[in-house]
Amino acid sequence: MTFIRFRTPFAGMTADLYASVLMIIAFGVFSAMSVFMRMISGHIAVPQVIFIRQIMAMILMAPHYWAARQVILHPTGLSLHLTRGFLAVGSMFCGLTSIIHIPLADATAISMAEVLIATAFAATVLREPIGWRRWLAAAVGFVGVAIMIRPFGGGFDAYALLALAGSVGGAASMIALRMGSAHDTTITVLFWQGVVVAVLSAPVAAALWVTPTLHEALILLIMGLLFTAGNWLFTAAIRIGRASSVAPLGYLRLIMMAATGWAIYGEVPTWATLTGGFLVMASATYTIMRNALRAGPLPASTLQTKEHLVKIF
Repeated sequence: MTFIRFRTPFAGMTADLYASVLMIIAFGVFSAMSVFMRMISGHIAVPQVIFIRQIMAMILMAPHYWAARQVILHPTGLSLHLTRGFLAVGSMFCGLTSIIHIPLADATAISMAEVLIATAFAATVLREPIGWRRWLAAAVGFVGVAIMIRPFGGGFDAYALLALAGSVGGAASMIALRMGSAHDTTITVLFWQGVVVAVLSAPVAAALWVTPTLHEALILLIMGLLFTAGNWLFTAAIRIGRASSVAPLGYLRLIMMAATGWAIYGEVPTWATLTGGFLVMASATYTIMRNALRAGPLPASTLQTKEHLVKIF
């Protein structure tokens, strides 16, 4: 009965709106993970964190991988999944490194270029109809990002450039994920991405390996849990909703990260951050409203994905 009551409110949602909800929750999870990353960054190198986090995620998901082994072992879009994993590990390294060395709001604002790139890719690569309203909403959000980047005096340092490189990789990864998900299930996409990330990060992690303390091991455990939940939610959101609809919601991540930096690290937002943040919030709110107005209920395959999510979480 609990499952039925939980499921009912989602039954009338459009695919784009449901994907928007999943994406926003994922951003909240990733914001929390950034805090833990900073807590251990002084002792544990980023490649080691990526490797341990991915191995833990694979272990946590093992029962679900085993249950779906027949599907996982016979993917139809394997090349796209491998490409997604390659792009993901590069994006992870750039993103995690940047949030350690520059303010959370700054790192996130720079990475917001991912939104515009992903929207453009959706129109050119996926041939998704964008519409002038959605283009305008994305443009307004990007103007907000540009306003927030402006006061970072001294120009872009190496870590800011890493954040920008991560946004390019993230946008390409998002499109690869969307293309691969057209062939296979969410759990198949997650499995093969995890394999690629683990294999690519293992040699670097081994070279930089530092044995974590008990406290650090606990933090890594929490990060593994958060990564598993956030990655599943993010992957499901991209698979369920159109990339052009979900991508602009990335602006909300900036608001969450700026609030986290202010509350925990005393990174007080400047006038530029506040002004740009207003534009970002307006853009994201409009996108959610447009998603809610889109015609058509969730398809049966999407409802099955939702039911699987509910059973896990």
